[in-house]
Amino acid sequence: MKLLSISSASDILSLAIVEDDKILNSFSSEGNRRHAELISIKIKELMESLKLKFSELDGVCVNLGPGSFTGLRVGLATAKGIVFGAKVNLYGYTNFEELLYRGINEKNINGKVAVVIHSRQNEFYFGAFQVLEKKFTQLDVFELMKLDELKIHSHNFDFIISEKKYAQLLMNEINNVEIVPLENDAYFGALIVQQNPQKYLCENYDYLEPLYLKNFDVKLKK
Repeated sequence: MKLLSISSASDILSLAIVEDDKILNSFSSEGNRRHAELISIKIKELMESLKLKFSELDGVCVNLGPGSFTGLRVGLATAKGIVFGAKVNLYGYTNFEELLYRGINEKNINGKVAVVIHSRQNEFYFGAFQVLEKKFTQLDVFELMKLDELKIHSHNFDFIISEKKYAQLLMNEINNVEIVPLENDAYFGALIVQQNPQKYLCENYDYLEPLYLKNFDVKLKK
């Protein structure tokens, strides 16, 4: 499969054009939160460098979150626009899976693994997985968890995968399990989709929303 992969759930905007397990071209914004400004320009540059048309892709895959509210909306809106115009498939996967699969491939992680993604202050998005020989199974529903709760649950896991930016915070608080710091990379999203395209296919994407795992309070000025 030839896929354009978009990951905008974190501070980093990561883009990759991947064929099977080979990266044809890629871009990373290095955490400067300019997703809306950069995404269309950089996708165009990647496609033009390969002399590739969107209609020649097998699909577009996108990180659905959880993560940055604005970043996720920018990524998903861009992906929807491309697949609508090019009439190709849209695939969606979670931020948990992207970070987990990078850990599996680069760190040879096996066992019971928690993936934690920073939300705000001392809150984290939490996902639990069982990993065996590069295959993973989700163990429970994703949830929002406070740091104190995470510390209580941490002894149940062999590894905790964390965004690199917040890994030291967890290392200071949790010492009974190995913390694996990683950054988002769209390449691993494409690899996930290629393992099971039907599982991640978004057939009716008109009302598809990012995975937020929490409600956002709107505060009006009085």
